Amino acid sequence: MSQASTKPALKWTLIVIVGMTALGAVFVVLLSTYPADEYRVANELRKRGFDVIYYWLDGDKIWYRPTNVLGKYQSITSDDCRLFCQLPRLYYLLFMCCDMSDLNLDEIGNCRELHVFQCNDATHFPVSELVKLTACPFWTIYVESKDVDLNDSDLKEFAKFTHLETLFLMFNNAGVTDACLEYFEKIPTLKELKLPGSSITPEGVEEFKKKRPEVKVYF
Repeated sequence: MSQASTKPALKWTLIVIVGMTALGAVFVVLLSTYPADEYRVANELRKRGFDVIYYWLDGDKIWYRPTNVLGKYQSITSDDCRLFCQLPRLYYLLFMCCDMSDLNLDEIGNCRELHVFQCNDATHFPVSELVKLTACPFWTIYVESKDVDLNDSDLKEFAKFTHLETLFLMFNNAGVTDACLEYFEKIPTLKELKLPGSSITPEGVEEFKKKRPEVKVYF
């Protein structure tokens, strides 16, 4: 074989080697970043009746990650909560018409990417334990539970939610008075506060808004 004919053959051999090496490197990256444990947990939650939603996240465009979990007409167990905290990218927890008797907020407090926590028409919600979630970077907390009576002392620890922008507490709020507003003054990011059916007065809100005029208050 002439020297002229070997040059193209060598060229294509090198191209094939480089291409196979690149494909191998891509395969290794995909394999090493595959979120197998997250998918396993998501599948287990689906078996338990939860809806799990997957999203791409900023800085991670290779795999969809399970980020949102929705429960409907279920009794939330401590074991469910253990699974929630095994999703490292969990962003949004939503419960609709669920029994929260066995809700383990110690476990959920380990979800350090959880930004939204919402319960609609829940029963037996352990409102006094919400303080266990202060390590989560919440932007929004919305909890509705008509079989729980809320009072000022239940709200004292809310000042520790230092990222919170929106707080809706839809309980039996007759025991909530103007005295609780001092706790919300200390949340630097707060933009919206809703405590319907409370004993908060217009005068109390007026005093609050002198210090925090940017916060919308519904009572």
